[in-house]
Amino acid sequence: MSAQGAAFGALLRELRPAKSLTIEALAEASGVSVRGIGDLPRGRRAAPQRRTVAVLADGLALDAADRERLLAAARAGRTPGYSPVGVRSFPRGIDDFVTAGPQRPPAGRYVAE
Repeated sequence: MSAQGAAFGALLRELRPAKSLTIEALAEASGVSVRGIGDLPRGRRAAPQRRTVAVLADGLALDAADRERLLAAARAGRTPGYSPVGVRSFPRGIDDFVTAGPQRPPAGRYVAE
């Protein structure tokens, strides 16, 4: 578990009891499963999606400052998406993947057969 993921879980663990809510009560108020909520502070789940954090914040009835803290902690726990280095270039020897002109048979030829 990353330090940022731990930060999200610790913040959720701090906010829930401060609002006098059990995991079950928060699950009912937010619509997130009991297991899903329980897994977040333990780091068994990766950083939750923004919508999940938003409904948890609604369920906790957080003020604007605490809501932003929770959203920021979730954002910090996310890893950037996969982005291979060479994806922007064509393979060696290929200038273009689009064929045009005489190399491409007309579409109507196959439809009539």
